[in-house]
Amino acid sequence: MNDGLWVVEKDQVMVEGEAITFSVDFIGATTVASPDTKCYLNGEDYSATALSGSASVSGSVVTCKTVTAQAGDGGSTYVMAVSATVNGNAEIRKFLIRVAGPADE
Repeated sequence: MNDGLWVVEKDQVMVEGEAITFSVDFIGATTVASPDTKCYLNGEDYSATALSGSASVSGSVVTCKTVTAQAGDGGSTYVMAVSATVNGNAEIRKFLIRVAGPADE
């Protein structure tokens, strides 16, 4: 596994039904453009189901599309892929979202 692909922050946790807009900082970048966000579940593109809105950029920070933890996905892990053109290069950073059910401890 390439550690350079993963964001610095630890895995995130969401509860089914929550909707959160995450941000990813491409640290040290002087230009960031053309941001996008994808969500994968069990290796399949789950973006059409879990994501809404659009990604944007300000400075070196990409604001991702809003992710909604879907009902019935408790116990699952979403792989989030945040892409952008960074200093002229196509780059992707990833982070995990662990989905908890509403009654999970």
